[in-house]
Amino acid sequence: MGKTSWGALCLLFACWAQGAPTLTVATDVWPPFRMLAENDDFQGLDIDILRQLQARSGIVLTLKRVPWGRALKQMQTGQADLMIGLAHTEERAAFIDYLQPSYYQCRPAFYGKPAAVAGLRRYEDLRGREIGYVLNSAYFPPFDGDTQLDKHGVPTEDQLQRMVERGHLPLMIGTDCQVDYALSQRNDAGLVKAPFQPPNPVVLYLGMSKHSPHHELGPKLAQALQAMVESGEIAALAKPYQP
Repeated sequence: MGKTSWGALCLLFACWAQGAPTLTVATDVWPPFRMLAENDDFQGLDIDILRQLQARSGIVLTLKRVPWGRALKQMQTGQADLMIGLAHTEERAAFIDYLQPSYYQCRPAFYGKPAAVAGLRRYEDLRGREIGYVLNSAYFPPFDGDTQLDKHGVPTEDQLQRMVERGHLPLMIGTDCQVDYALSQRNDAGLVKAPFQPPNPVVLYLGMSKHSPHHELGPKLAQALQAMVESGEIAALAKPYQP
């Protein structure tokens, strides 16, 4: 199912949906949740979830690939209706309704070569170290707002991982379900997880723009999402993507 063409699925669904409403999901690559196949179609856990939400709700969902920061801006204006894989922040909550319940949890973690992470056993050990992170991402407090840390922002997770592999950055922060999966696919540089791992979960949501012209459809999507969570369907969909 993960390798089925998303574009073809939307077209097929639209053919028999007979005028069903269509909502735009703005998103970008974030393995294993959202990945590009060889034909440039999206696949991954979030894509599988969106397919099932579409089938359960009768609401046609179309994907629009844009950089994560731009997707957030489009949610502010209502140019995009939905985003998936969203962590909650108060800033985002001003223009995004987080549809309940959350559908998945990860944990933030720090990664680097063994010598770089060996002494990282508590939050205070981050002081004086350069830490790479992905711009417009939310990890955990107090890290996100800590101006005393030496943080270096880059556009994508793939770029961040490569900078650490090549020694351009000693450390990176990421979410374990994403980085652990990426390292299971490729880890020639031998990156490892630091002993210190914050206890704060990164809770993932499907979010709807408060300025979407289809905002009234939020409860219907939330109802379908709740049914998937409570039935264990999402947990089952996640198993093939766990390293």
